Amino acid sequence: MSFPRSRVLFPLMLVALLGGCATWQPVGTSAEAVFQDDPPDQVRVTRTDGERLIIRGPQLRAGAIVGTASRGAVLLENIRVLEVRGTSVIRSIGLVLPGVVILAIVAKEACRC
Repeated sequence: MSFPRSRVLFPLMLVALLGGCATWQPVGTSAEAVFQDDPPDQVRVTRTDGERLIIRGPQLRAGAIVGTASRGAVLLENIRVLEVRGTSVIRSIGLVLPGVVILAIVAKEACRC
């Protein structure tokens, strides 16, 4: 008796998609410190008026964060929260572990003849 491939591939794809749980993490230091050592690929800025922007390829220029890979610029004085992309290990484990268990169950059922 053959087992449909889709039943085996679906959990595998699910685990691959959930493998890296990235979150926005607030910066605990000043914006200048973030761009000094290793500038991030993108930042999320919450302005003082509540609007959120994602700036790709950010650079610090003349008291503002300016996007080089996307349009957008925000003065440092107008930033309420500055966040960078980070990976949450706990969330990743919490999402991947059930996927691995499901994959093991499906693989076990697929091997029964």
